Amino acid sequence: MTTLRPVTGDIHALDDDVRADALDVLTDALQWRLTEPRWSAVRTAVDALAAAVRAGDAVAVRAAGADLELLGPVRATPIGREPIVPPPDGVLDEINELVGAMDGDPEQPS
Repeated sequence: MTTLRPVTGDIHALDDDVRADALDVLTDALQWRLTEPRWSAVRTAVDALAAAVRAGDAVAVRAAGADLELLGPVRATPIGREPIVPPPDGVLDEINELVGAMDGDPEQPS
């Protein structure tokens, strides 16, 4: 199991629109049902998003959020494919931690 890095840094440097867009895709991801390999790619994208948030880099947050969104479920799943499953615990924990860090009041110091 991966040890979670606390999401600290310049979170409050991100404007409300950037934070809202990132939060939208993160909360959507909590509802996704994907294959195990796809969840591995989601974990990588969430790690990139967390790093961008820690750096307070709005451009990188938008790019990582777009990358994460592209990993979401497709409309149709062919029969006989790998099982579709909810987020694994490690991914779920990372997303929840990032949502919690970003969903705070931006006026409050961290």
